[in-house]
Amino acid sequence: MRKALREPSLVLALLIVAILLLAFVIYPQVRVVVLPGFEGYVEFLAGRSWVRPLINSLQITVLGTTTATLLGFIYAYSMVYSQMRWKPFFRLVGLLPLMSPPFVVAASYILLFGPRGIISYHIFGQSPNVLGLGGLWGVQTIAFFPFAYQLIADVLSRSDPRLEQAAHNLGAGHWQVFRTVTLPLVRPGLLSATLMTAIYIVEDFGNPALIGGRYTVLSTQAYGLITGFGDLPGAAAVSTILLLIALVLYLIRLRLEGRRSYVTVTGRTGSIPRPPVPKIVSRLCFVACLVLAILILLVYGVLIVSALVVSFPNNMNFTLENFAYVGAHATSLRNTLVYAGAAAIFSGLLAVLMGYLVQRRNWPGRRVVDFIAIMPAAVPGIFFGIGYAAAFNQPAFDWLDRGALITISFIFWNIPIGYQATMGGLQQIDRSIDEAATSLGASSMRSLRDILFPMLNSAFLTGAVTTFVRAVTTLSVVIFLFTPRTTTATITIFQLVNDFNWGGATAFTVAVIGMAILVLALVWFISGRRGGFRGIQPGGV
Repeated sequence: MRKALREPSLVLALLIVAILLLAFVIYPQVRVVVLPGFEGYVEFLAGRSWVRPLINSLQITVLGTTTATLLGFIYAYSMVYSQMRWKPFFRLVGLLPLMSPPFVVAASYILLFGPRGIISYHIFGQSPNVLGLGGLWGVQTIAFFPFAYQLIADVLSRSDPRLEQAAHNLGAGHWQVFRTVTLPLVRPGLLSATLMTAIYIVEDFGNPALIGGRYTVLSTQAYGLITGFGDLPGAAAVSTILLLIALVLYLIRLRLEGRRSYVTVTGRTGSIPRPPVPKIVSRLCFVACLVLAILILLVYGVLIVSALVVSFPNNMNFTLENFAYVGAHATSLRNTLVYAGAAAIFSGLLAVLMGYLVQRRNWPGRRVVDFIAIMPAAVPGIFFGIGYAAAFNQPAFDWLDRGALITISFIFWNIPIGYQATMGGLQQIDRSIDEAATSLGASSMRSLRDILFPMLNSAFLTGAVTTFVRAVTTLSVVIFLFTPRTTTATITIFQLVNDFNWGGATAFTVAVIGMAILVLALVWFISGRRGGFRGIQPGGV
């Protein structure tokens, strides 16, 4: 600590980080929790209006997590273990939902399977009611199984193939090896991925708002209390219940990750190929992945077709008039690009700074900062948005531009991804490297800037790119923060869908996805080809 005090730049960095975390992470969340007051909580809980939404939230979380995780595991196992064809194609398809607002799946689901859906009505002559539990379950499965796939594929790829090979050499069959070796090795990580998928589903707002109908969950109840009744304290109480659920799931996940053993991961693991699975398994994997890929392509294909026809599916004549909505609402598209781009850069830089201060410096309170830095990963987007609305939509903060506030919310809601990537990167860099620089007279901040930061390029890009994608696709964080001048693309799409303007909504969605792909392609071209970019990390909604 005395050494730190001799470096004013280091002390200044510590103060800046502490002030930012207190102002933009702790204060807004505390503001939400204390807003109803003790009597408000007693009155709200006694009214029991929260009981049915709570039961519904838990029900759809269990159902959606089960099917999304199951499909995600099949998809991931196929990518890692099978010898099936078209793997690059399936990987690319699996990334599509990460680059679009999750609630567009609900819109596509209605176009495909709704009362006048292209499949349900025009092919099978049926007019089903897709609003409610059944429709929401199907939508959440399709929307979030790619998130489960990304997480589970990472877990499976870390398992040591030597143990499986040894079991085969001792005479064990493929099923016996899978049951007694593969599953036990990946079980902690698999449970962790399952819990993270559950957090995504329980926090989701857009899909329940569009297809839930009268099947109200906690997130839509909080939104309805504010927009329908102006009841901010009631919405705060509901979102606090939602926060508690997400926190419990996240703490269990952290405990599982803390107990996970990596002793099987060594420098020689990658040189040993995985034992080949039977051909019939690879064929079944191919069929399963093909079906899932077709479903995803149907979801996004119907968006493109709907954007290019007069009135999908009734009038299929080609037109570009729907893209006039993109031009008419170009401000929201520009705002999204500016807010997400600024948030990506600042979030990536701040994550690297925080990771360095916590992992490389010894000072009182660094464990507290470590906890606060990862806490937003468990905070539902709608809770985060209500927190910023309650904390900063006051006369005292009229000087704070709403666009800047949205950007700040993006920065701190997404900080855990870059922070954890930085911590992992620093753990792989020997301390002697930056200690050599400081022993030659360089300050800690100069050592970070000149020595460590170039080596943490991958961590910075991971945090920045993930922040950008999540900022482009999130709805719940900004739903209570935007103004007509600072509206974002997801708000515009949500409003167009609610107005049943499918053509305009799908055209705008295509524009948003295209923008995200172009930015990611640019990042890959600049940095990824040199091996510094590790890809998109799954995030919240």
